Amino acid sequence: MLDFINPSHPSEFAVLRLVAEAQEGGGDVFDIGRLCRNLEPGDLAGWEKAWLELGDATEAKAKRELELGHKHTARKFFFHANQYYRMSDVFLAGDELERRKARFLKCQENFRAAAKLHSPPIETIKIPCGAEEYEGYLCHPINPAPGKWPVVFLIGGADAFSEELFFDGRPATERGWALVLVDTPGRGSSIYVKGIPSRPDYEVPVKACIDYLVARPELDPDRIAVIGISMAGYYAPRGVAFEPRVKAYIGWSGCYSVLEDLYLFCPNLRATVRRLLGGVTDEEARKRLKAFTMEGIAQNIKCPTLITHGGHDIRMSVEGAKRLFNEIGAKDKTLKIYDDPKAGGTIHCSHDYWAHNVPFMLDWLEERL
Repeated sequence: MLDFINPSHPSEFAVLRLVAEAQEGGGDVFDIGRLCRNLEPGDLAGWEKAWLELGDATEAKAKRELELGHKHTARKFFFHANQYYRMSDVFLAGDELERRKARFLKCQENFRAAAKLHSPPIETIKIPCGAEEYEGYLCHPINPAPGKWPVVFLIGGADAFSEELFFDGRPATERGWALVLVDTPGRGSSIYVKGIPSRPDYEVPVKACIDYLVARPELDPDRIAVIGISMAGYYAPRGVAFEPRVKAYIGWSGCYSVLEDLYLFCPNLRATVRRLLGGVTDEEARKRLKAFTMEGIAQNIKCPTLITHGGHDIRMSVEGAKRLFNEIGAKDKTLKIYDDPKAGGTIHCSHDYWAHNVPFMLDWLEERL
């Protein structure tokens, strides 16, 4: 049985992350629990089969409910199916690109089916960046105040699709803010479908995204916030350091050097990072990742900044978060370290402390946006 309450195996940590997102409609805790009851840590074939079967069954139920005219119920199950298909992808080998692409497209298909039934609207968007084009979503706010909408641009980490990130960012829409999710280089449709690898100069895609937001007439160009989760604890501050139009920045985990704080710190993630770089060797990854650093750049961040990080984070070094924070040039900056190993201190991104950390971050942002 997989124990996601007291996780010790990568599969259990993956389930805990899903359970956290289930609080915002990204799955059903009881369906997840029933699946985990029949799985053992390390049974990768059983893992893939179980999540695929649950995804297929949930998608089929969503379609049946839609045929019956039960749009709210159908939307819920399409959202759940998206997440279950994503879980089936977690432990696929790095070179199984076609299978990964197929799983991603199932996630995208189900998420977009749910989005069509969602109120307020979730728009599919495309953002040009030089010769590249990134896909994503503009999620309209719930009961916004009169006037233009504040907007949160949420950037995901190493293996995060926009279709999953929606559940991480959904609480922002409840505060009357628009939520923007984009598959920037090395993530989601950009890597799985278009083959666009990650890059160190994330200021380039971030600028393209901010340009898009500023051009949208319903969005307030003076109230743009950026949140970076996990590996985007590097992507986001790298972009914000070059972007004066950002009003506030939150690091949902902080990363100074991807090489030191992530790749060398957590061997379990090395295959994933190599895949996001375009399927390179370990030697090549180590060379390329030297450029993924905030050295000489962090001091350019002048907007209000909050970084939260687990003091015993097992995937991304807390020392990198501290170094990033210390070098950031903003006068208004806060570092929140969760020291309790049982409550936000060990699980990456403090997913086990979701109900406390997410409101804390958004309350901080509400005071500044």
